[in-house]
Amino acid sequence: MHVRTARVDDAESLSTLLNAIIDEGDKTAIDTPLSGSEFVEWFITGRHCVSCVVGIGKTGEVLGFQAVERFHDDLPEGLADIATFVSAEARGTGVGRALAEATLTAATDAGLESIRAVIRRQNDGAIRYYRSIGFDDEGDGRSEESVTLTRAVSPRPA
Repeated sequence: MHVRTARVDDAESLSTLLNAIIDEGDKTAIDTPLSGSEFVEWFITGRHCVSCVVGIGKTGEVLGFQAVERFHDDLPEGLADIATFVSAEARGTGVGRALAEATLTAATDAGLESIRAVIRRQNDGAIRYYRSIGFDDEGDGRSEESVTLTRAVSPRPA
């Protein structure tokens, strides 16, 4: 597997992966499937986009992607949100950790100080994943629907 920056021509395969995860239910706050062009705006070229990296398998298949964005205008300077999407078949194989390494480099290059993950409370796998790469509970970051975890951009995950 290798990780690289997502490109516009990846949009169809990335939106297909995202839409499959949406169909699983309770994995993401995104509840409506995205077209390829919508995916580009949301994750690759939109004014709020900071970074989007993609994990590609040995035979060219998309295994997952990770995006960092500043969509919410109320985010403090130096903070951005992170979202991670890994295909059901690739979960638990190290794809997420590889994506995180590339994302942290991109976040450093973008001048970010920290990143925040807002995770659906019932998505135990995502909560475990983010904690395993150095995210901690944000002080009041729990609600009935979500858990908010943050981490400094440095140090890198072990």
